[in-house]
Amino acid sequence: MPDNFYLQSLVNSQQPARMIGLLTQRAMRPHEMERLVGACLSTMREEDQGALLTLEPLGNPSPAELELQRTWRVTVTEYTDSEPHDCLVQVFSLDDPRSTHSALVDHLVNMDEDLGSQARRVLQSSQTFLTIASGKLDDPNRVHPFQNLVALFCTALGAWILDPASALVTDDPGEWADSMEISLSLEKDMGILRR
Repeated sequence: MPDNFYLQSLVNSQQPARMIGLLTQRAMRPHEMERLVGACLSTMREEDQGALLTLEPLGNPSPAELELQRTWRVTVTEYTDSEPHDCLVQVFSLDDPRSTHSALVDHLVNMDEDLGSQARRVLQSSQTFLTIASGKLDDPNRVHPFQNLVALFCTALGAWILDPASALVTDDPGEWADSMEISLSLEKDMGILRR
């Protein structure tokens, strides 16, 4: 199944949804997702021993295909008695023609010249592009696990966050989380006005 099928399905069926991009200078291969998730889980367990972060490749790849895997389900359980929340993660080398990094940067350029310039500067020194997507973000119990996963990945990879919905390019997960909450609130308010 094409990598973008999962993302399109999430965005179309689980509104409100968000997809952010992470650009990192690290050259990351898909099999390194397991190590990244393990490091992030260790950090989470410093706060709560019951935290879980699980990784599942989508599309039932064979062992031979696993090296080429690009799309993963990461399930976030922040603390012992919290509900698990699924996020969709995709990993691409910038030279992979299936990567959507160019379309995201072009979109930011069209939104705002300064924002686009900043995204282009970050892109020049990057080697890997990750996307993290989550749906049904009208529930606060889903927002925080998504924010936490983005913050953990951003910090572990030294990555920049590109978020068109929040009109933001930043390497500060806290700044991004605040902007994301504002954009979700505005989206909710606009929905109320349309009724």
